[in-house]
Amino acid sequence: MLKISNTVELAEWEIELTAIRSMGAGGQKVNKTSSAIHLRFDINRSTLPPFYKDRLLGLTDSRITKEG
Repeated sequence: MLKISNTVELAEWEIELTAIRSMGAGGQKVNKTSSAIHLRFDINRSTLPPFYKDRLLGLTDSRITKEG
């Protein structure tokens, strides 16, 4: 359970975390293992109140797809 505020919480099934290789410059023995986390969150499918969903979907952020 992830507590967002006193009244809003997200269940574990709502958040998908994946270990990935981080991007960027590296030298010898650098970035050989997964060292970054990719987070996915489906806004429409979530249990967030409609107010929060509308605000998130209304943002002009390239990380949010049309589907949310």
